[in-house]
Amino acid sequence: MPGRQISPWLPEQDRLHLAVLGKLAEECNELAIRATRCVIQGIDEADPESRRSNRIEMQREIADVLACIATAEEHFRLDSMPERFLDKRVGYREWHQLIADQEKANG
Repeated sequence: MPGRQISPWLPEQDRLHLAVLGKLAEECNELAIRATRCVIQGIDEADPESRRSNRIEMQREIADVLACIATAEEHFRLDSMPERFLDKRVGYREWHQLIADQEKANG
C-alpha cells in the first residue's frame, strides 16, 4: 500500500486488562440488547424468558455496566471525566426538550 503507513500495534496481552475490558464490553452489549428490546417491545412489556418487565431487566443491565465502568476506572486509573459527564447530561436534557417541544407543535 504505497503512501500508507501501518502502525505496529499489538493486541492487549495482559490477562487482567483483558478480563476487565472483556467484561465491560460484554455488559455494554447486554445493555444494548436490552435497550433494543425496549424499543421493539416497549419498556413495560414482560421479557418472555424471565417474565420481568423490560424496565427491570434494563435497570439490572445498567447496574452491571455501571459496576464495570467503576471497575475499569479503578483498574486503569481513569478519570471519570465529571465535566464531560455533566456536559453530556445537559446536552441530552436539551435534546429531549427539543423533541418534546416538536411533539407539542405537531400534536
